[in-house]
Amino acid sequence: MNWGYISALWSTLLLNCIQPVNIKACLQVQDWLFPAVHDYIRFREGIYASEKRDLEQFRLDGGSTKLE
Repeated sequence: MNWGYISALWSTLLLNCIQPVNIKACLQVQDWLFPAVHDYIRFREGIYASEKRDLEQFRLDGGSTKLE
């Protein structure tokens, strides 16, 4: 993790959640943290990785050759 991510986390999440107006929304962690973690995992996996896996299952050669 680099300092850019930490700085973005600090400025968007922590500083905004300190404000009384936003506390109620920030406390509902299950509504925003878990979907964000899921999105991050899918992003790390690669763009269209699940679609590529699905298409490899339906290839005529049975998926024996590797697609780039």
